[in-house]
Amino acid sequence: MSRWNIVQVAFFGAGGRRRTLDVRPDNVTIVTGRSGTGKSAIIAAIDYCLGSKSCELPYFVRRRSVGVAVHWTNGEIDLLVGRIVPDEGQGTEKMFVRTGAGLQLPGTFDEMQGPAPRASARKMIERAFRIADIEDADTDEKWAVGKATVRHITPYLYLTADVIVSNSRLLHDFDDPDKVRDLKATMPYFLQAVDQETVLNQRKLRQLEAAYGRLERQQKSQQKSRSLVTERAIALLTQSSTVGLNDAPRSDATEPELLDLLRQVTSFDINRTDVELGDQLGPLEEERKQTVRLAATKRAERNALRALVKDSSGFETTVYGQHQKLGLVKHLSLDAGVCPVCQSPSEVGTEIAKNISSSLTIIEQEVASVQQVAPELIEQLEQAEVELKSTNSRIQEIERQIRATIQQNDTLKRAADVAQARAMTIGRVEQFLDTTVEDFRQPTVDLGNLRGQIEVLRDLVDPQALREKIAHAENMVSNYSSEMLAQLPSTQPLSGARMQFLADGKVKIIEAVRQRSLNMVEVGSDQNYLAIHLALLFGLHKHFEQVSSPVPGLLVIDQISRPYYPKDEKAKDERDLSEMKDDDDRRAMSQIVDFIFNETARASGLQVLLIEHAYMANDDRYVDATVERWTKENGQKLIPEDWPERGA
Repeated sequence: MSRWNIVQVAFFGAGGRRRTLDVRPDNVTIVTGRSGTGKSAIIAAIDYCLGSKSCELPYFVRRRSVGVAVHWTNGEIDLLVGRIVPDEGQGTEKMFVRTGAGLQLPGTFDEMQGPAPRASARKMIERAFRIADIEDADTDEKWAVGKATVRHITPYLYLTADVIVSNSRLLHDFDDPDKVRDLKATMPYFLQAVDQETVLNQRKLRQLEAAYGRLERQQKSQQKSRSLVTERAIALLTQSSTVGLNDAPRSDATEPELLDLLRQVTSFDINRTDVELGDQLGPLEEERKQTVRLAATKRAERNALRALVKDSSGFETTVYGQHQKLGLVKHLSLDAGVCPVCQSPSEVGTEIAKNISSSLTIIEQEVASVQQVAPELIEQLEQAEVELKSTNSRIQEIERQIRATIQQNDTLKRAADVAQARAMTIGRVEQFLDTTVEDFRQPTVDLGNLRGQIEVLRDLVDPQALREKIAHAENMVSNYSSEMLAQLPSTQPLSGARMQFLADGKVKIIEAVRQRSLNMVEVGSDQNYLAIHLALLFGLHKHFEQVSSPVPGLLVIDQISRPYYPKDEKAKDERDLSEMKDDDDRRAMSQIVDFIFNETARASGLQVLLIEHAYMANDDRYVDATVERWTKENGQKLIPEDWPERGA
């Protein structure tokens, strides 16, 4: 045995009491019984000992049990996992984990060894199962999509009552919005389409890409803020130049230079008379006219280059098409000296071949010329676009300075004298510097290093290769499941159909005749849904075996007889197959049981724990595999009636 199987599930009560359920490794184990005997607690106990946050054990079991434990083995190593059962509320945080060879569950819960917090216990179980065996500094993150844990294997272990005949739920827990995102993200890992190192690289790549996007937005915000600072600084310097506080600012001045000029303005003596008041409107209007003419010239150059690029592209396409057509003539072997149709001697073909060869040479030269010139034209066009954009930006900047100058002139007219106008202007400059200088000093965001890390991870992840590996795993599971579906009882449109499994937890049904793709809900009938779920789970486990997936070789199935027993009879005692009224239902049940035994025998390391309401006394395999029968006649249950309640 190479896959992990369960040997025992134990429930511990007060006073040293223990109830043990033996499970056969690498085989089928059956537990039958009437309703209310505790069958549902078996899955809940296994799941609880896999570190679930909540405790789903029934009230009757919780009131009479102090702890539960599960004994796992892979044939060489034993894994004992125990956990304290809470009287009420959520699960306890204290667990017990121990690994080694030849281990056995203790007689009482007080003798359980290896106490550990739930988080640490889960990691120990994961190491034993070989889940997430890559050392990673982020493994303690509270929540990380793509990080495989022991809690993500449960959809492949349980075929529960709410799933087995469902027309919408394909796998256990896939209807839980708090869990499904992680379950889907880790499915490729458990299919072994990706290894854990790739999963971690994918997660790191997502984190870095998110950080890069956040910092890029921050950088753009800073750039926008700085462009506004530049615009406001030029406007203030233009205004202050009209009252003689400074010279007009240069159009190519950098932002730090502009801020330095503004700081100089604040120290100007407003009563100085050795400077002239400037008139900025005239020079600004003249510069605007020249810049508008320059923009018109740049636009004409850009349009001409656009036309050239378009024409060269069309010419290249035409010439290439002619080259391809003439190239087809080579296959006629016209230069062989014979007619290509009747194979008679002829020199006409030789002459034609020479002419075509000459034409091909000319066309090839033309294609080469176009291919050489085209990139240069595109580069020139891109440069022209940049220059035109820059010129238009300068026009907008000049127009803002003109508006600011006009506004300043209006203010000056209202001022009593030049000193007052200068004081008002300096006040505006000081207010601007006080409110913006700190923002300007914010450190520049360097995205180069982060971008380099992202590129390295993208090379490691290789999305195309990942998609191909996932598609291969999907095809393998689809093929296995389709083969198994043919062995199970079904009705149209499922009879003869194929299953198409997708690694996001979905399945399509391809009907046999019209090849239509159907959703689950379109298939209809509980028997068909039972067949789909059985075929998929056994198909998944066959794939897990083939690729040595860390998913344990355990499949717990809760009642395959659901489609064949009326609901009002399910509350009664265990029923023998012979009591079924419909012969077709009896044959269907026998066919399903045959399928389970046969597929389990064919697999290596797969064990099936079948929890049932039905009993098949005439099937020797079924009788031999049944380890527990909880009937009205024998009065047995999972937890005996004479176990005292806790604290009693």
